[in-house]
Amino acid sequence: MVDDKRMHKIPDEVEYTDKHSDDFRGDVREHGFQFVGYDWAPEEEQFKIYLHYDQLYYWKLAELSKMGKGFLDGELWGTKCPKCGDKFFPPRVNCWNLDCNLEKTEWIKLKPEGHVHTFTIAGWSGKSSLKRLPFVLAYVVIDGCQTAVANELRGIDPWDAEFGMPVKVVWADPKDRRGTITDFWFEPADGWKPSPMNPEKERIKELCQPVYEWVKTLK
Repeated sequence: MVDDKRMHKIPDEVEYTDKHSDDFRGDVREHGFQFVGYDWAPEEEQFKIYLHYDQLYYWKLAELSKMGKGFLDGELWGTKCPKCGDKFFPPRVNCWNLDCNLEKTEWIKLKPEGHVHTFTIAGWSGKSSLKRLPFVLAYVVIDGCQTAVANELRGIDPWDAEFGMPVKVVWADPKDRRGTITDFWFEPADGWKPSPMNPEKERIKELCQPVYEWVKTLK
């Protein structure tokens, strides 16, 4: 086999030395979507998440393990091309700049800040966020990356969301983190203020009002 420096090493066998599970591992009681723990191998930097969703299952993050472990630690880890300097979050293991010929990227710790690239107003959701409806689902470019990531934008009325607005990353309490994208959300950056109401904002507010009234009826 040709030694290609653009390839990443994936270990055949992993010894997970750091194991964190709760009382539900191996127990498939009907609890719906529920985190049941994770395994972490520091030497190989391999991360495995266990989830219970009707039945127990798990997935390995493989080359993206550092990102998943970072969520648990309250850190955002992306990748950067050493050739052109492009940054990626969600991370890419190889640079997508055509001039870089799939150059292997390097891990970098990102600043917990960014700006809204685009957004939509969610009028329906899964159980975990049902009572926060209507909420803003935003694609945010973090720390100047070439990619954007979708997550909730909280701490704002839906009709006040704006393209390009600065945001900050807010982490869930450590005991509630799962090593997944739901471990954090976005909120407006400190000091940011929405622009005055306009006809479009008034239209969105009118559409959101029935949803707010419906959420009040949920127990």
